[in-house]
Amino acid sequence: MWGAFSTKPGVAPPAAQRTSKLIVTPAAILAVASAVVGVLPAVSERLLAPHADRYPGEPGHLTLWAGFGPALYLTLLVIAVGVLLFLARERVERWQDVLWDFEGAAGGYRRVIRGTERLAADVTAFTQRGSLPAYLSTILVATVALGGGAALAFTTLPDEVRLWDSRVQAAVVVVIAVAAFLTARARRRLKAVLLLGVTGYGVALLYELHGAPDLALTQVLVETITLVVFILVLRRLPPYFSNRPLVSSRWWRAALGAVVGLLAGGLAMVAAGARIHTPVSVDFPEEAYEYGYGRNIVNVTLVDIRAWDTMGEISVLVAAATGVASLIFLRARARKIDRATELAPDQPKVWSTPVPERADSLYRRLKEQPEVPAGSGRGRQWLSAVRTLAPQRRSVIFEVGTRLIFHTMVLFSLYLLFAGHNAPGGGFAGGLIAGIALTVRYLAGGRYELGEAAPVQAGWLLGSGLFLSAGAGAIPLFFGGDVLQSVLVEADLGPMGELKLVTTIFFDIGVYLVVVGLVLDILRTLGAEIDRQGEREGDAAPDVPFDSPEVTADDAAPEAVPVGWPGGPADGGAR
Repeated sequence: MWGAFSTKPGVAPPAAQRTSKLIVTPAAILAVASAVVGVLPAVSERLLAPHADRYPGEPGHLTLWAGFGPALYLTLLVIAVGVLLFLARERVERWQDVLWDFEGAAGGYRRVIRGTERLAADVTAFTQRGSLPAYLSTILVATVALGGGAALAFTTLPDEVRLWDSRVQAAVVVVIAVAAFLTARARRRLKAVLLLGVTGYGVALLYELHGAPDLALTQVLVETITLVVFILVLRRLPPYFSNRPLVSSRWWRAALGAVVGLLAGGLAMVAAGARIHTPVSVDFPEEAYEYGYGRNIVNVTLVDIRAWDTMGEISVLVAAATGVASLIFLRARARKIDRATELAPDQPKVWSTPVPERADSLYRRLKEQPEVPAGSGRGRQWLSAVRTLAPQRRSVIFEVGTRLIFHTMVLFSLYLLFAGHNAPGGGFAGGLIAGIALTVRYLAGGRYELGEAAPVQAGWLLGSGLFLSAGAGAIPLFFGGDVLQSVLVEADLGPMGELKLVTTIFFDIGVYLVVVGLVLDILRTLGAEIDRQGEREGDAAPDVPFDSPEVTADDAAPEAVPVGWPGGPADGGAR
């Protein structure tokens, strides 16, 4: 008060200025209200008492004078110390100047900020080296130091440890370990990805041997999709990894990997042996059937018991797909879908490279040969968009196989979707099967074939699936239920039998659409869009034997020639 408003010697008083009453009004209202509440606490207590009565316990009372106590004594102490500091303010100010090197509190504050910035720069330079192995090593060392130290200090291994239930499990573990070791030793990227897939399929086999078909099916499908994504990305990366690390660094990484593996296994055994209460999963079979109306415990857990977790997971999938698409698409994500039916006859073939002189005779014959309309018997097309591919990029065997299995895979995905509540399957597994079917169509016929198989924007599927799952969870609120509560609907359909419909099927359909949209988005980004960018740059695909100057027209394999064209099969199933 004295520093702000009192007249002080040697300091000119500020010039009086007119203040708008409108600006002062909010502060005046708050000040008056505070004074009223403080002086007349009984009025405020009568207004707040009904709200306080809704909570357990004694709410207490509002009062202006609470008597002698710690609050009053502390208040008097603060006032007394403040008065003493005010009376000795000149000496206190001199002490402050000496303490802050004659720059005052502002100078001390600036020095603290500068020191913090220098410290942050030094720490950043030491930790942010731009090396992914260094980052990973830091994370793993911290995990070993903290997790391993706590495990050694406060836990013990179980008294009885069973290594395996059958020797088949031991054999599978050996295969997984060998594949993981060879993955770390591989120098070719493709070899490393395939070996990594072996470990994933091995884990799926362990799930099956433990009697978990749902987990095994999901693991196999996820591993398959992961392999496809890796291969799509590898097309734009060098075939080999960078130079190997130094010998000393290599041994350090191997030792760290071994320690982390032992720690992970030890913590798993400690966690399993440290349980002292009955696990909540013991009641899952009964609860899944009584409240979720299904016999498949895994699927009922995903769409009913732990439906909130699933809602969060599919939201993460939508966010991940959006992020990947934003990184790949150069301009607009929702661009026009490539359709073979809308392609001009003189459109250049995709995945094509310049044809050398010694092979141009066959290429000219292929180009000049008129295309036979689909459905005319001779020269039928197994896939509608294969004409968009350059001849040397086609595989008739793959096209025939895709035509035979695609529709079966889609129907099987729908079966898993609707049967998953009482049998192995569900929306997630069904969506992965449908995604793999779309992947096969893309690999067989390119991006135009993908457009024919799924002429819909991936964003629509992602948004519709998330909206359907959220809507199915919110509908019970309108009927007095809880969020994501399931309801059983039964009806007698006469000759068609009885209908038993659980409302969580709509939530599962949303999961199905999200997964299909995710795979389609990956194929459109890491597949079709990278193809389009590569074709624009002229390096869409590596050379193949057909393009080699050492291969003549007479040496070209008939399998490389499209069905119905000169030098190729005469009918749809000849070769």
